[in-house]
Amino acid sequence: MTVKQAAKIWNISERRIINLIKDNRIPGSFKNGMYWNIPCNAHKPFDKRTKINKNLNDKKIVVIAGINSDIGKSLTQILLNAGYRIIGLYQQNSNIDSFFHQKDISLKEVNYFKRANLIKTVNEINEDIFGFVFMEIYFNLEDNLDFDYDKFEKSYQVNVFAANLLVRELVKKMNYESSIVMVNSIEAYRGSFGASAYASAQAAKVNLVQTYANIFTEMYGIRINSVMAGWIGGVMENDDAFNKAKDSIPMKRLGNPEEIADDIFLMLTRHKYTNGSSLISDGGYLSMDSQSKTEDLDSGKFYKILNKYFTEAKKDSQMWIISTMMENEWNEDPAERQFIQSNFDAAERGVKIKRIFIFDQKDSLKYKSNPYLKRYLKSNKIISNFVDLKELKRTKPELLDIIKNGWIGIDNYALLVDLPSDGTSRGYVTMNKLEIAKAKKCFQELEEIEQPLKNII
Repeated sequence: MTVKQAAKIWNISERRIINLIKDNRIPGSFKNGMYWNIPCNAHKPFDKRTKINKNLNDKKIVVIAGINSDIGKSLTQILLNAGYRIIGLYQQNSNIDSFFHQKDISLKEVNYFKRANLIKTVNEINEDIFGFVFMEIYFNLEDNLDFDYDKFEKSYQVNVFAANLLVRELVKKMNYESSIVMVNSIEAYRGSFGASAYASAQAAKVNLVQTYANIFTEMYGIRINSVMAGWIGGVMENDDAFNKAKDSIPMKRLGNPEEIADDIFLMLTRHKYTNGSSLISDGGYLSMDSQSKTEDLDSGKFYKILNKYFTEAKKDSQMWIISTMMENEWNEDPAERQFIQSNFDAAERGVKIKRIFIFDQKDSLKYKSNPYLKRYLKSNKIISNFVDLKELKRTKPELLDIIKNGWIGIDNYALLVDLPSDGTSRGYVTMNKLEIAKAKKCFQELEEIEQPLKNII
């Protein structure tokens, strides 16, 4: 459309429109000869003197993508109490809580995996928008030994591509007062053992928020920030990983959806000079957690990782191993047999393996008939030594807290840690440099009091 047509539709002067074009506040406009051309679907830019709702009876609108979550429910209640109207987007075929079927909430079913569907939904929103909150997530726990590339791509489709499209289209309906909040995860700041797609997508969103602030603040006057959520209870609080995470949180508890919702509301409606920033809401987790470890793994996953490390270990790699003769060690389990064989295969390839067995010397008789220990004794490529548990308790008891149930050290790179045989978890993998260094020092101290296993068995 022409400047004259736009002036009539928007009820502002032609001179004002030309100034807006020159300020790059009407995207898509271009000059053809002596005349300006403006996209017919362009949204009227508001100047900094204009408020969204001149009519005090009109409620400001906030669009929430991913409304059907515990955080979404809490945020919706806060916004309704503050006098806002909500347009809620939710994935097709998702269950919607009856709470959302009330006055001042309009629900729109969308398909975050389909670009055309999202654009259609955006085009159906004709009102001026005060705020937009993107909190939809796609999370998939990955099997790194049998990786699903389709699910990796799906994660980006929702967490990044859909977020990008909705921000870029909805911002056209915003103005100087408007604000956008991207709900993100502290996974963005750490690598992930089991959810690389999710973690890397969150990192991409951090950069996008900063980029949007560079572009859209100047064009539309909007603010955009993100809230980085930590371990939040309510959905998976009975999950072992969530419960164990409490130990790494200075506040010693999971966050709750209401707390994150409150942070989003403040970012959306307050903090008027905050732009392109990320608010970390994690109870102090990022400040304190330096574990760099996997979650506790069941036997199947743990043995897969064990065999992978032993199979891929290069010649001259060093493995320093503590065996405490747990009940789930040295038995007839097929996975255990395969793992023991991988020890000897690695040694044949030139991997330097030293294993220190720790048990009470008075129990040595019951181990004399163990076929696997006999095999270790016969090997001339694996060093097998012994430390008496009773003597260790008397002379170096502080080492027991480090040894615990035993572990496998691989160079200075990784530590594969055994867990008690409680039937739920078999072990975990850590690459934490402090934990590895502590274990290595412990191993060296044990070497000072070790003796050949053959002297005992």
